[in-house]
Amino acid sequence: MKDYLGYQGKICVVTGAASGMGKATCEMLLDLGAKVYAMDIAEITLPVEKCIKVNLGDKASVDEAFTQLPDHIDRFFGIAGVSGVKTDFETTVAINFVGHKYIIADYLTQRMGDGGSIALMGSLGGTGWLETREELSPLVEAQGYEATMKALDEMAARVAKKDYGKMAGLQGYFLSKRAMTWYVKKMTAFFADRGIRINIICPGSTQTQLTDQWASLLDAKAMQGQKEARYAQPSEMAGPIIFANSDMASYMSGQHIYIDYGQNAINEYTNPTREFKLVSL
Repeated sequence: MKDYLGYQGKICVVTGAASGMGKATCEMLLDLGAKVYAMDIAEITLPVEKCIKVNLGDKASVDEAFTQLPDHIDRFFGIAGVSGVKTDFETTVAINFVGHKYIIADYLTQRMGDGGSIALMGSLGGTGWLETREELSPLVEAQGYEATMKALDEMAARVAKKDYGKMAGLQGYFLSKRAMTWYVKKMTAFFADRGIRINIICPGSTQTQLTDQWASLLDAKAMQGQKEARYAQPSEMAGPIIFANSDMASYMSGQHIYIDYGQNAINEYTNPTREFKLVSL
């Protein structure tokens, strides 16, 4: 059978591999014949090439993790993330966005060549990135890890003055996913010149440990969105992100793709003038 997806023997790196969408992605990649390097802060129980413990919110941890990875990477899947329920605003953004930005800018630019591809796991919660780009600009445009963290520190100081209470981490989740979507747009031309694609998948409500945590803060109907929709299973997000990084999507780059059973489309149709609130400004 022809390998249309093109994963046979490819070196694939997956963050967030211990559970949920990341684990489901690793399982599919293994079935497709890829050489999988799995990264997570939690224990990974998969028969991959190597399991690597990493805290994406800690630069030194990321640096150490990359000493254990091959010099050449074919496909990168940035799936790891936290809900913001058990972490504060700054930690949430550091893990969800800054860590992945650092990997892309400082490592993948060196270890990925012509024909490589990057796919990130965003969120329906990142909707509104275009309308709030003024707020995101210092974080996205900062050059280097230290400058990005300085921008985040300043943003966190402004957030601390607002009355978010226990919802501050969740605000960090929304902002981090908006920033990630805009960062994909920013890097599209840069990578295109090098023959590398970059895309972001934006899931709707998916049954993972993150949704279990959000349930302690949010109304179930608000979480699930449209009345008729069900929660997706992690494998239903693994499939699209694997497609985005596959040979079958070889002419697709710079895209943010909603995988949400039509929830965003319905919102756009029923409320075309909706406004998106800023988090920190």
